[in-house]
Amino acid sequence: MAGGIVRGWRNNLLLALAALAAGGGLWYLDAREEARDLADRNSRALSAIRADSAVSLEFREGQGTPVTLTKSDGEWRITAPAPLRTDKGAVKSLLGVLEKSYDQKVTDVGKDLAPYGLHTPISHLTVKDQGGKVVHLSAGTTAPASKKRYLGLGESGPVVLIGESDAAGLLQKGDALRDKRLATVEGHDLTGLVIRKQGGGEIRVRRDTDEKWFLEKPLADLAHAQRVRAWIYALTGAQGTAFLPKRPDGEGEWTLELTPAKGNAETLTVWRSARDLLVARPGEADYMVLPQYLTEEFEKNPMDLVALRPLDAAEANELRLEANGTSLSAEKKEKKWPRAEWGDLEALLIQDALRGAPRDTPGEPWLKITVGKGEKAVVFTLRKEGKVAYLEPPGRPVALELTPMQFENAQKAVEALLASEKPPVSGS
Repeated sequence: MAGGIVRGWRNNLLLALAALAAGGGLWYLDAREEARDLADRNSRALSAIRADSAVSLEFREGQGTPVTLTKSDGEWRITAPAPLRTDKGAVKSLLGVLEKSYDQKVTDVGKDLAPYGLHTPISHLTVKDQGGKVVHLSAGTTAPASKKRYLGLGESGPVVLIGESDAAGLLQKGDALRDKRLATVEGHDLTGLVIRKQGGGEIRVRRDTDEKWFLEKPLADLAHAQRVRAWIYALTGAQGTAFLPKRPDGEGEWTLELTPAKGNAETLTVWRSARDLLVARPGEADYMVLPQYLTEEFEKNPMDLVALRPLDAAEANELRLEANGTSLSAEKKEKKWPRAEWGDLEALLIQDALRGAPRDTPGEPWLKITVGKGEKAVVFTLRKEGKVAYLEPPGRPVALELTPMQFENAQKAVEALLASEKPPVSGS
């Protein structure tokens, strides 16, 4: 019996060793296959220079003016034909081509390049590394009945085929390397923004250390933080579409001044043309084209930026209502109002209204709501003009237009509260 156990143990051990050997063999075969694939890809590499070792490059779209970029302190910058703001993403896409491999070789060096669109290439890239090594890549036409593109390696070939997506960096426009953001300052870094309109008119907003936004011109008031931030991001995140060398006629329509928390303010001048907007950016001689829809951001109605919450507090605990010659009061106890309608009036004061309006907006006084008692009491007046109601917060230069739902709820609440105070009708 012992001999059987030993034989069984030996058989299991042999099977385990055989499995390990088979697994090791498969791993070895996989490793050899991966090594062969890597060697094959390396033999078909487009460039002997890696993207991270490049220090300068020149990119030319068609027969256009070459754009030269230099790497300094780890950052790529356009240095010719003039120092220009640079799009990091576009440069990364361009250099990414250096890491690609071609699919197949079409011709050797010195062959006629015209059949492949390389006698006048779509684009040409020259890259240098720290050691002085130089690589030339040219993009030609697409191959017939194919999704691949001809590429020229070196200044006279060979010609190879590469996937269209792998060649994408070389197919960019020359202007793509330029940063097309309207401003260099980020929206979240701003502490102030000013727009001055030619011929008069100014909007000025400011952020304080408590992260509150204030409207300073054309009127001084607390601003709606979310709306101001959305407005700022719409401007600072705007992207140009092209560049024009000629200066627009006349003076600029608007001047935009952006003040960051640190560093100097950035000032831009914007013109309005029949189709687009044009902006002059600091340090650049040409003019960037902006989409026409940004006009509404430069023509922002300051009433769209005022704070819309009437009461600068999370809740109200004491309310007094004055309407139709009647005065009613209520106090919240254990976070509950004696009637639900008082809660509706509280909601009117702690929720955003529809929009801001000039303080002299017409309308007859309808009711007054007082929050608190004694010296700390604040009084809100509501005015009606047809089907629209305006609430006037104390100490502020604006009125707040209520939403239709807010107006309806307020009317129902007031009617119910006044009705509850009427003496009951005696029976006949």
